[in-house]
Amino acid sequence: MKVKRFKSFRFKMVMYMFCSVLATLITEGIIFIGIYFYETEIIAGEYKKVWGASGQERMSLSMLSLSESTALDLWVLFIFTILLLVMYFILISHNFVVYVREIISGVERMKSGDFAEEIPVRGEDEFSEIAFSINEMQKNLSETLESQKMAEKTKDELITNVAHDLRTPLTSILGYMDLLTQGDFLTEDQRQKYLGIVSSKARQLESLVKALFDYTRYDKNKVKIKKEILDLNLFMPQLVDEFYPSFMDSQLECRTEFYEGALNIEGNGELLARAIGNLMSNAIKYGAEGKIVEVKTGIIDKKAFVAVINYGRIIPPESLDKIFDKFYRVESSRSLKTGGTGLGLAIAKNIVNLHDGNIWASSDESGTRFQIELPMVSPHNNR
Repeated sequence: MKVKRFKSFRFKMVMYMFCSVLATLITEGIIFIGIYFYETEIIAGEYKKVWGASGQERMSLSMLSLSESTALDLWVLFIFTILLLVMYFILISHNFVVYVREIISGVERMKSGDFAEEIPVRGEDEFSEIAFSINEMQKNLSETLESQKMAEKTKDELITNVAHDLRTPLTSILGYMDLLTQGDFLTEDQRQKYLGIVSSKARQLESLVKALFDYTRYDKNKVKIKKEILDLNLFMPQLVDEFYPSFMDSQLECRTEFYEGALNIEGNGELLARAIGNLMSNAIKYGAEGKIVEVKTGIIDKKAFVAVINYGRIIPPESLDKIFDKFYRVESSRSLKTGGTGLGLAIAKNIVNLHDGNIWASSDESGTRFQIELPMVSPHNNR
């Protein structure tokens, strides 16, 4: 915000002083004119008494100036002038003083932690610039405090969720390990069964720790990835084939519909395969009831897209906005039997963000669709 020369604080002070002096002079002029006419009437009356109505002499200004009633004391005049000047200056600068108090009041509110009300910006002088700067600082402080609150809330949720997900398999591991170490009363079949459970729970712990590490590693603000020109249609068939055993185990049919032509993007093939693989794993896990999973590629708004569609249970609308948040699960039990770590979709979102892309989901009677959109490039664009 730039202050104009003729609207600056110094210029205003000069104008306030000038107006005060002018008002003082006008006021004193009016008073002295009134005194002049009043004294004139008195002297004229005395003149008539002395010289008569015929008037043998003329009244002159020198007679008025010699009158003792018009000879004001200079000190009284000086003090009166100063008082008038101060009074007019206070009256003229009243709005400015009120505005300064508003600024001070706004700063006091900020000190007490109230960032809701902004200081009004009036005029274009230095004080309006101060008010504007304070409002900007207030806005930044408010956003910073809000970010800190969200970070604190996220940290608490992270600790709670991690503790829950670690505790469940860890409790099982400790329980079965106690059984295995208590003596010879267990049969060999029981021992093998319990060892299998311990092994399964240990893998769950390993999966959770790995997912946490990957989520942090793929944060856009913390990592830079090596990119190259890729054709999505070249590795999508291979990626689908890798999930063939999972489709068979879940008795799902996978239908593919790939774009006829190149879908060149700039990215990291390993990370993109991880992101798309997470969408496919999610579709297999939650779409088994629908018997079919569709994988499509194409172009939309000059962007290449990959869509994974399942026909299982519909995701509630209130969950669609949160489904890519870390540790969020549509089912609230947080059971590892009915859901994963709650990080798969969050990791996919982080990877897509690293590629300056977009990921979204929709769910209704026509199916649940997860779609990744990535900027297309020319195959000859190399870094």
